[in-house]
Amino acid sequence: MTIDEEKEYRHRRHGRYFLIPAGVLIGLGVGLLMGYPGSGVLIGLGLAFLGSAFMTPVMRSSGDAAITVPARGPRWTLALIGIILIVIGISIIWAPVHHWPYIAAALLILFGIWFLIRGFVK
Repeated sequence: MTIDEEKEYRHRRHGRYFLIPAGVLIGLGVGLLMGYPGSGVLIGLGLAFLGSAFMTPVMRSSGDAAITVPARGPRWTLALIGIILIVIGISIIWAPVHHWPYIAAALLILFGIWFLIRGFVK
C-alpha cells in the first residue's frame, strides 16, 4: 500500500467518526450540569450519530497529493440509531417509569422489523 493509498484509507475510515467521542463528552458535561448524566450521554451520542450520518466528506490536500473521497449520501443506519438514542435519552427524563417497558419493547420491535425488511430487500 502506498502512502497516498494509506492516507485515503485512513481518511475514509476515520473521516466522520470524530463526532462520536465529542458528542459523548459534550453530552456527559451538559448532563452532569443538568443532573442527568446518562441521558446527556445518550442524547450527545445520538446527535453525534446524526451528524456523522449527514456530514459530507471534505477533500483535503497534504503537500503534493490531494486525497479525494467520493461523496456519498446520508447513512440511514447511523441516522436511525441516532434518532433512537435521542428518543431514549429524552424519554429517561420525561417519560414515567411505568411506560419504559412498553417504549423499549416498541423500539426493539420496530428495529427488528427494519432489519427483516432490509434483509429481504437486498
